Amino acid sequence: MSEDFVVRLAAGAENIGFTLYCLCLALFAAVEAWHPAFAEPRRRHERWPVNVAIGLANIGLVIVTPITSVIAARWAERHGVGLLNYLQSPLWLALVVTVLARSLLGYAVHVLMHKIPLLWRIHRVHHSDTHLDTSTSLRNHPLEFGVTLASSTAVTLALGLNPWALIVFELVDGMANVAAHANLRLPEKIDRVLRVLFVTPNMHSLHHSAWQPETDSNYGQVFSFWYRLFGTYSSAPRNGYDALKIGLKEIDFEHATDVVWQMKSPALAIGSTGEMPAPDKAPERR
Repeated sequence: MSEDFVVRLAAGAENIGFTLYCLCLALFAAVEAWHPAFAEPRRRHERWPVNVAIGLANIGLVIVTPITSVIAARWAERHGVGLLNYLQSPLWLALVVTVLARSLLGYAVHVLMHKIPLLWRIHRVHHSDTHLDTSTSLRNHPLEFGVTLASSTAVTLALGLNPWALIVFELVDGMANVAAHANLRLPEKIDRVLRVLFVTPNMHSLHHSAWQPETDSNYGQVFSFWYRLFGTYSSAPRNGYDALKIGLKEIDFEHATDVVWQMKSPALAIGSTGEMPAPDKAPERR
């Protein structure tokens, strides 16, 4: 199989993946509009332009960025770089390790985004949305894209992850991210079965709670077993789903729907009113 053919095949797979991702967004947006889990006003006309603008900024970065984890994996495979390539691991082992390692990395980076103050300043843009729906999955500061890309590329090169498994996993991860943020609530019987292995909208809605102990749990990725393994699992909101408050207490709706303010917010020490606090008042949330 020629190198040019492999490159064209990979590019085609990524284009198909992007198309499937967009269709997934449209599907869940339609379903949540028909039967939303949270009944309070969604104010889409004010929230969605901000979320979509941030999402488009990240898509633009993906287009112009000269390297991705998949490109890094293909390079490592050709040059024998990384643990799996060095050991010439069988395909089945490379596939299993790639999926588990990439999933664990996503979980670990997400936890660090909450625990390290500098990273939290970047990640809180995602949590400052005052309602939860499919558009929230688009709302990640471009700096967060940079952190994710750097960490995933480093781990890919170090372990020699399989490029084809990465393509599939990142497609599934993207669509699972949309589903997890959808304004839906699965029936309890279905949710109880799925959450044994996978992240569900019920589980991830709790992660967007305005109450910090709930925010610092159920770090969303494809697989939910990392929650239990590392002790960050919460089964349900303390006061029930109907009383769940979404967003951050320190950022009001006006600032949450100001795209310029959101883009510059990682540079701000934000107090309870969403403004720069006095040095001796309103300490940061983290």
